[in-house]
Amino acid sequence: MNVSSTWLLLLGVSLLQASDNAGIKMTIEHGLAGKSSQHTVYMQGDRKRVEFRNSAGQKKAEGSFQPIYGPRLVAITRCDLGQYFELNLDAHEYTSAPYPPKPLTKQEIERRGLQIPATYLSEKPTLRIEVTTTDTGERKEIFGHIARHVITTRRQTPLQGSHSEPQESVTDAWYIDFKSIDLNQRLSCDRKRPEGRQAHTYGYLHVANGKQPMEKPEFVAIGEPETGFALHSLMTSKNTYTLPDGTRKQSDSKFETQVTQLEEGPLDPALFEIPPGFKHVEHIERSPVASASSSPMKDFWQRFKASVASLFNR
Repeated sequence: MNVSSTWLLLLGVSLLQASDNAGIKMTIEHGLAGKSSQHTVYMQGDRKRVEFRNSAGQKKAEGSFQPIYGPRLVAITRCDLGQYFELNLDAHEYTSAPYPPKPLTKQEIERRGLQIPATYLSEKPTLRIEVTTTDTGERKEIFGHIARHVITTRRQTPLQGSHSEPQESVTDAWYIDFKSIDLNQRLSCDRKRPEGRQAHTYGYLHVANGKQPMEKPEFVAIGEPETGFALHSLMTSKNTYTLPDGTRKQSDSKFETQVTQLEEGPLDPALFEIPPGFKHVEHIERSPVASASSSPMKDFWQRFKASVASLFNR
């Protein structure tokens, strides 16, 4: 082997080791001022750790929101072990389950009242989902990466025979591309999502519950769908609903997501291990202490579990 060939081989090994050691720590805040939640994600190779706390809350007399937090929780996904772990750091307990989850059996599907294949309200589309993506051309540096400003508008329009109401959401966000690791937190053992134009349709597909027929959607994509990772996004939604007396109302809501920390580099392998002294149990406590005056809010854990269910129970 000549010198140049040896150098190329060593370079390839070096690059492979650097790729294997690539890791990232990312802290993400959800919600709006006064009602926000936070979780921290660690990823390296085919391992992921998510730190978070569930919360409930109540309004004070002056109208401000008083959060009540549950125990410190951790979710660890290990593709190499085919396992998913949940830890209660305060109680020093953890649970485990196979990952990815096994498909539901026919009996489990029937017990949950799911209908497969789904039935539709009509053979023709009853709902139009139009997604318009606009790159504003603006650019700025965030965490050392060049971010692009993209606005995505989703409009839901009921067609003949639909039981749904009109909806519209506008997501104003700054996106980056990141080649060394999937910032969208997908691992090789996760179920693959559609790429490109098909990605827009993914969130609207679901299994009908019981014997309730589904809307049959048609999708219209205008502009090139954004496939990068959003470091900051603000979604404004408008939903129309009908009161029992037939009066139609419109509700407006906002939801903000922002990455407040993004660090790159090798991570401590212990982050993806069960700490010494932790006890394996069938169930861990995840919720805040119940309060008579508190009302549950949609916390990160509920969104996380719902997303896992939607990925594997279709």
